Amino acid sequence: MVETFIQYSKLVGNKNHVLNEENFLKIDFKKEYDFIYLPSYSIHKTLEIDKNGIAAAVVEADFGIAETGTAVIDSKNYYLRKATCLAEKLDIVLFKSKILKKLEDISTFLKEKTSEDSYIAFITGASRTADIERVLTIGVHGPCETNIFIINDR
Repeated sequence: MVETFIQYSKLVGNKNHVLNEENFLKIDFKKEYDFIYLPSYSIHKTLEIDKNGIAAAVVEADFGIAETGTAVIDSKNYYLRKATCLAEKLDIVLFKSKILKKLEDISTFLKEKTSEDSYIAFITGASRTADIERVLTIGVHGPCETNIFIINDR
């Protein structure tokens, strides 16, 4: 499943890194990122994000969808939602055990989350748009760069 996820994630320009937890936790998160949301490690850093955005954010995904290389994030938290949209560089942490084959595999999660006031983000890569002259622009409606850290947890 990891190989399929990486294959599709690469197609949209993501850089994918497969790490064990020990190597991942060597990162100096407080120094590297303006916004941190890693609940599995109890590491958080929040700041007020204005219209100018922030340089870098690292967030934990709830699930990954292998067939599209998509990270699924419960973004009900206002600051998390802003960070994933306004960071120039977005790094997403995804546990190997949370990568599922297809979208239908998270149907229970979606039903639970959408039964309440919720906001589920599906992030497949950096923001891309093209105008009528077919000029591709990256980062207009979101990050310019997206990296996926796949953590070998099982």
